[in-house]
Amino acid sequence: MNDRTENHISGGVFFGVVIQGRTITLTLPDRPDPALAGLPRKSAVFVGRQAETERIHAALSPSAEPASGMVTVSGLAGAGKTELILQAAHQALREEGWFPGGVLFADLHGYDKQRKVSPKRALGTLLRALGIPAEHIPPGIEERANIYRSALAALAAAGQRVLVVLDDVPATEKIHYLLPSDGTTATLVSSRHSLSELGALNITLGVLSISSGRALLDATLRAARPGDSRVANETEEADRLIALCGGLPLALCIVSSLLADIPNRTLSSLHRLLKDAHSRLSALSREERAVTAAFDLSYRRLTKDQAKLFRLMWLNPGPDFSTQAAAQLHGGDEKETERLLQDLARRHLIEPSEPYGRWQLHTLLRLYAREKLMTGDDAWGEALARLLAHFHEMATLACQALFAPETPPTEAFTDRTAALQWLEVERPTLVAATAWSHQAKDDLVCAALAVPVSQFLMEARYSDDASRVLAAGIRSSRRQEDRRREAALLSSRGVVLRDLRMLRKSVRSHQKAIKICRKLRKRKALAGALNNLGLSLHDQREFEQAVAAHSESARLFKRGGDQLGAARALSNLGETLVELGRAEEAARILRKAGKIFRKQGDLRNYAQALGSLAMVMRNSGEAENAAELHRRALDMPNGLLLPHERAVEMSNFAGTLIASGRFEDALTAQQEALVTFRRLQDRRSEAMTLGNMALVRQRQEKWHKAIRLHTLALEAFLESEDDHALADELSSLAAALLQLGNNTEALENLELAAALYEQTGDAKRAGEALDLADQVRNRAGARREPAAGIGG
Repeated sequence: MNDRTENHISGGVFFGVVIQGRTITLTLPDRPDPALAGLPRKSAVFVGRQAETERIHAALSPSAEPASGMVTVSGLAGAGKTELILQAAHQALREEGWFPGGVLFADLHGYDKQRKVSPKRALGTLLRALGIPAEHIPPGIEERANIYRSALAALAAAGQRVLVVLDDVPATEKIHYLLPSDGTTATLVSSRHSLSELGALNITLGVLSISSGRALLDATLRAARPGDSRVANETEEADRLIALCGGLPLALCIVSSLLADIPNRTLSSLHRLLKDAHSRLSALSREERAVTAAFDLSYRRLTKDQAKLFRLMWLNPGPDFSTQAAAQLHGGDEKETERLLQDLARRHLIEPSEPYGRWQLHTLLRLYAREKLMTGDDAWGEALARLLAHFHEMATLACQALFAPETPPTEAFTDRTAALQWLEVERPTLVAATAWSHQAKDDLVCAALAVPVSQFLMEARYSDDASRVLAAGIRSSRRQEDRRREAALLSSRGVVLRDLRMLRKSVRSHQKAIKICRKLRKRKALAGALNNLGLSLHDQREFEQAVAAHSESARLFKRGGDQLGAARALSNLGETLVELGRAEEAARILRKAGKIFRKQGDLRNYAQALGSLAMVMRNSGEAENAAELHRRALDMPNGLLLPHERAVEMSNFAGTLIASGRFEDALTAQQEALVTFRRLQDRRSEAMTLGNMALVRQRQEKWHKAIRLHTLALEAFLESEDDHALADELSSLAAALLQLGNNTEALENLELAAALYEQTGDAKRAGEALDLADQVRNRAGARREPAAGIGG
């Protein structure tokens, strides 16, 4: 007989003392120990994070590869990182069989000095939650980590997989002590730092969209006050509030609380309060919740250099900034500045933008940086001066590379493509910098910036931006009593007003510039102003006056030895002569201009001269030769023509293809041009292209499609204020309507067209429209009625 007693305990994992006896009765719990079910409560309202939640859910699944799903959620303060991991954890715990061992939760308060929990202390808390007696928890972090990992591994091996949730984790090497190593236990981590070095699925939490922000605002307000419909009743004001908060969930929850506090408070009243940028951050607080307090926790952990650069970022006037611009503000070299920017980005105090090397500040962080800058002792005036001087220098060099081919390449811009890319990317910032300097009454900087910035905006057809820049530059020039620069900017403003179809104002602006130039006896400036005046007179259909202006401009440029200037004036002169029916003379002058451009290496203007010559040849019945010239213009090196210029040339090429009977090719070319015109919001060019596409459909006898396109063209022409082109379109639409037997509607369009032709001084076309109207009326047996709806 064997007196040995053996006890076998199964069905659990035990980390405390096990008492052995001859007879043992053990009842195992059917659910985790309370310490392994201590996940904090999730919010009842959770919107706008479905995609992120789904990614986390998939990563935590036992069937995921690897099974030890580790997910880090990072983002700026107040983005809702804690709420996201809590929502995801609660969702995962509800999945049967995913985490039978329960959940371990630890809030490390990683950015709060008073409440911060060290990894060593957190391990002690987690070990006690696992059931390890306090007397068995060693003092050293290494030993604690070994027991912690062993306990989790034992639970996993016993089929009791645990979910570990670590909230508000700081950036520290010691964080790896809190991470399981068994290959089965899952981990969810939130941090204000990007923790890409952990090798986990990294989710960067951004701000909420306007629609998601509105849903959050509405749901939180209704949760506090059921039936509250203020957000639904004031959706536009709600959207403005969300924009002022930059879609930051913390700020929106505070806004909701402020509204809930006072049931009769309107969203518009709160919008007025938050609209003041200087007091917005202080207004976004309620009792212990404040946006500023959340930002403070991140800011206090910055080094001296990081904090200085963060503060100075407020000085950048645009929506984003380059590393190069940040280096100007910081006063250091680009490599050192880039390292600091990357440090700030890892802390989500700035965010990377597109393309690489650009950065941006959240709306509220920008205001926070301003507060810190204004209350500090940084020499921010010197930093701003460096930045604005940098913008002026770079914009000047870029415009030289783009518009002055005789200028040798510089280190900043080795070719036109690089110059154009820089100007496009920096456009919003350059516009804002000009406005800032004007508002600050730094008139010297404003007027200097306005010259290159407006040149690019004008040539690239950013007409609204150009108008704002020029208005500021002209006022600053006048305050500086800089008449030469005032004249240059007035002439540029005239060009922009022409693009905006404000032709009378355009002519007046040019005339003011010409008057100043004559008084100052600035021959080259006068020649440029006269050439620009000719363009506006051309669009006013004052062709003889336009010829005189272009001719005088060409003579002045030639007398001053400026061959390229003379060629530009000649090219414009040739286009005006076409309108006067002097085709042979126009072709001769355009060839002469093209020859000068080519000889001087100005391939951009050479391409445009080829395109103008092509239209002369097309109108003379030489469609094939014209098509070849268009191809040569379009086949210039990539990036030579600006997008708008290329679209114009493509549209003109389409006209030649129509003349050749190649209708489908013409439609393809017109569609390409249309996309660019719409992107640049050039409604007049869009209207002309739609009208030309309609004419193609007429040639194909697809009358219904033609009418639809003509109708779209008319809508665009009404916005562009080009009455003569509008009359052309009405006449073309009438032709299509007549083909379908819609005589009455066609007659109305013809009478409107005739009235518009009369207003624009084109008696010949007015007579033609009235003659056709009479023919239609005679066929229909109707009498002529006075045209209505055409006012002066």
